Amino acid sequence: MGEIVGFDLELVEGLFFKDAFGRLLFDREEVSEAIYDASVVASVYDWSLEGICSYFSYLSPSCWPVTSDLRTLTQHHKKTVLPEWLDDHGLMEILESGKAPKRAEEKLATQLIFETYLALISALQRGELIVKGRDRALADAHVVPASYWHSEFSYVSWRRNELLRIDGDLRQVLAEDLTIFVAQSSKTKRGSKYDNKGRFVEAEVIRFLEALEDQPRSKKAHVREDVLQRFPGVSGRQFDRLWGDYAPQSFKQAGRIPSK
Repeated sequence: MGEIVGFDLELVEGLFFKDAFGRLLFDREEVSEAIYDASVVASVYDWSLEGICSYFSYLSPSCWPVTSDLRTLTQHHKKTVLPEWLDDHGLMEILESGKAPKRAEEKLATQLIFETYLALISALQRGELIVKGRDRALADAHVVPASYWHSEFSYVSWRRNELLRIDGDLRQVLAEDLTIFVAQSSKTKRGSKYDNKGRFVEAEVIRFLEALEDQPRSKKAHVREDVLQRFPGVSGRQFDRLWGDYAPQSFKQAGRIPSK
């Protein structure tokens, strides 16, 4: 699958599972622009985070497997249709017959969505990320066993933020209130290369990003190029992390930037 992929782990630190997935989708320019382009040419479908998470409705709404490969995911999902289209019986007949045409923009967005999901699962399987959750109501949160992320019976429920075991008619909640954290070993590895000079440079980058609030909106790629030139020693991953935390929200909106 490669590294969509090389996202900065700190982008998802402390987030609920669904929120972490949304951060990786819509804070990454390549993915967010692909989703926007698909929403234009395939506007009948719901391309919001809620809509995306409701794929696989044939099994259980908002329930995704953790061990499928990219080809299986892209071939066996079922997109949700926007409510305003539900009364159009002619269109629904076309959609239900499976004859609705798929365009290149839709295929690319779907591929990037599932690649992002698999990148998140892969980080959990490798132990770079961990998930904490409760195995019953009012219980203390604990680390979800790594073996659960390798099981063909494990599914993520986006709607309830739970990890489920589904085997035929058997449904068991393995953990609820799923929250993602960077594994301590990964933190130590990053910290060993981090010194006072690096922290000082990051502070300068933060001030630069916050100052963008008063400037016309620009693409993330253009800002990245400017930052890497202005602040030698800042890596692409550092920029992505700081962009996610400190760039103005208007700069991170999905979609094309209007021509001046």
